[in-house]
Amino acid sequence: MKIMVIGNVGFDLMAPYLRKRGIKTLLIATTSQPLNMEYADKAYPFYSDTDYMTLVELALKEKVDAVISIAGPDIANLRDGYVKDILEKKFGIPVLANPLESVKIAVNKEKTKWFLKQHKFPVTEGQVVHSAFEAFKFADRYGYPLVLKQIDQAGGTGMRIAKNQADLKKAFTKSNRLLVEKYTAGPEFSVEVLNYGGKTLPLLPVFKGYTNHQCLHPMERVKLAPAPLAETNIAKLRALARDVIRTLDIQPTGDIDIVWSEDGPRILEINPRFGGVTALSMAASGIISYHAIVDMLLNRWTSTNYRFDRHYAADMPIFKDMAIENVKRLLVVDGVFRVKLQKLSQTTGRIAIKAKTMNELLDAAKQIADICDCPSCYLELRELAPERLKVAAA
Repeated sequence: MKIMVIGNVGFDLMAPYLRKRGIKTLLIATTSQPLNMEYADKAYPFYSDTDYMTLVELALKEKVDAVISIAGPDIANLRDGYVKDILEKKFGIPVLANPLESVKIAVNKEKTKWFLKQHKFPVTEGQVVHSAFEAFKFADRYGYPLVLKQIDQAGGTGMRIAKNQADLKKAFTKSNRLLVEKYTAGPEFSVEVLNYGGKTLPLLPVFKGYTNHQCLHPMERVKLAPAPLAETNIAKLRALARDVIRTLDIQPTGDIDIVWSEDGPRILEINPRFGGVTALSMAASGIISYHAIVDMLLNRWTSTNYRFDRHYAADMPIFKDMAIENVKRLLVVDGVFRVKLQKLSQTTGRIAIKAKTMNELLDAAKQIADICDCPSCYLELRELAPERLKVAAA
């Protein structure tokens, strides 16, 4: 069997699992750096997030038996939805990716908001406005601060906080169409969900900190999994995420961003892909999502066969450029699960760690803080570790 894998982040975890099953791989490397290409039988660099016909033609030329998409960002998932639509309908080649109609909703914030309301899921209040005047009317109803989002952007790109009318007016000098939302205070969570063939498995929730006026990206915060909640509330988050993913039929994986407001959980966003908390979700749950996707392709997927092997896990941001010697030191620290170097506005990467006890997790975090010269991350995690988040009843 020969498969084409679109997207190379995480392929290092998937490749040995494929090889063990005698499956040959054609890797489409979509990142600017040639990451993990050495693990494939054959690899092509590919840098377009929108060109789906080239991928269709490549799959046909290489005579692959199936295709798996593990790509991001959201626009690339829309591209792969078109790949799925064409290869399955015209050529009978199975493609493990989001159905086209599902991903068209998930990558558009206006359509996502409509979908969630249509299916009566709890969602933050918001609407698309086309002028500052419409935004002022929304502000009259809900007050300030307000969250301003680009309709077709993901991962916090272009998000701003409007604290007053002047901020709103300024926002419309740069755009004439925005999603305006009521600012919802509370702890934020992400729940990754595996879904295929009507069988759905939500992993353990990740706590990403509290909503803030600085628009600090969740990937630049210390995060903890499982979320420090009562088990009944963990179950509520998992059930909500499962129902959303199953209803929209996001495949093979997606994650749901949720804020727990004073009125209970409210959905912020649907991400139709592996999210920024994938490593943490896998570490805490003890389930390698990339292996599960292979099982889906081989028709061996059933969510009841996957049992959680719970660990404490944390994601620690890196705030400084790191010498390669220090990266090597990180990789041998007991408890390090994944290291990702990725420049964002304030950070240069992040490190996922896991341990069977919280004390062991804190020991690993202390070693990492010393190597990275970032004591604040360790101190923040230490303060959070014993905390049990108090949230409103759902």
